Amino acid sequence: ASPRGVFPGEGLRLSGRASAVRMAQAKLQIEIISADNLYNSDGIMAGKSDPYVIVEVPGQPTMKFQTPVINNNLNPVWNHLGEIEGFMDGDTLEFQVWDSDTWPKPDQLLGKAVLTAADFYPNGLEGPLTLSESNTQATLTIRVVVVDTVDPAQEDNNMMAQGQEGVEYQQAEYQQG
Repeated sequence: ASPRGVFPGEGLRLSGRASAVRMAQAKLQIEIISADNLYNSDGIMAGKSDPYVIVEVPGQPTMKFQTPVINNNLNPVWNHLGEIEGFMDGDTLEFQVWDSDTWPKPDQLLGKAVLTAADFYPNGLEGPLTLSESNTQATLTIRVVVVDTVDPAQEDNNMMAQGQEGVEYQQAEYQQG
């Protein structure tokens, strides 16, 4: 099964085989490389779209970043690196490509793609994503690298071991007293 909004073709390359290992919390490095064939929402007379990308974990307002705007370009290259910390199994990554407009005209969505942890964990992902909600067959080329993970089960084991030492210490004090 291919990720929602992702082109299941030659361009998509998993950096490794998806694992059944359950992800806890991860720090992700996400590179927004480029987009191709974006819709010209500004029309023929006004120039071309002025695209930027927002990457976010829906429902987590602190887990997001944005690329700079590239003016008048339907095939922009950003090579922009961002990080998301605290990504958990069950979270999704949403990539939204927008056309920046000046007030009073609101910015317009040019397309989006959604990835789940299973799409890139543990070995990452690199390649073009087909954008849904696009008026063209636009793609967004990205790279996701899992930099670091924190396994709560391991943290629980560490805390239990530390707690056990405390219990033994308290028992020794009690026996001496």
